[in-house]
Amino acid sequence: MLSYLAAALPPSAGPQARLLALQCALRADRHGRVRMPNGLLRGMLLAGQATGAWQELVEARWLHHTRSPSGGHQAQLLDATVLTQAPGRALRAQAAGLALRAAYSPATRAQSATVRLTAVALNAFLPPGAVCGSVDVADFARICALPEDRLRETVEVLCATGPLSPWSLHFSAAELHWRPAGAGTLRASPGGMVQP
Repeated sequence: MLSYLAAALPPSAGPQARLLALQCALRADRHGRVRMPNGLLRGMLLAGQATGAWQELVEARWLHHTRSPSGGHQAQLLDATVLTQAPGRALRAQAAGLALRAAYSPATRAQSATVRLTAVALNAFLPPGAVCGSVDVADFARICALPEDRLRETVEVLCATGPLSPWSLHFSAAELHWRPAGAGTLRASPGGMVQP
């Protein structure tokens, strides 16, 4: 879904709008309708600030947005492609919860939306039960809507603030690699390595 959104949204769409779009795409019914209650938006740190994120998605012609009579928000997704994304709705709803936990954990909720979006993407690209993993830096930067140098800075912020403490990460010429790390904190080394 993150790869789909990277292609479907314009590069100018900000990280807060992308986090909102991710939740809308994962929570939409089979007709592309989604309801976002105020409590969910508060949990996403969007209470009182959601207007800008909704507006970005409306201007991108990705959805149509209205306020519901109960005070929440409703949207109709305008890109039919989102409805064909695998997996099915039940697993997408589960993924929506996992994305919320990655973006708004105690370690990430005080961070910028850019850092939270990167945390979600890193968690999504960590293969279940895998000993190690890697991702193409250019593709990953596109998913996070960041230039590659900003991606490196953002990963270092995540390492410095704790949410990536179980991982050892480093950048090669074209890839971001990770593996389980021993106990202890991670730090960025001068050569672009992030290690225990």
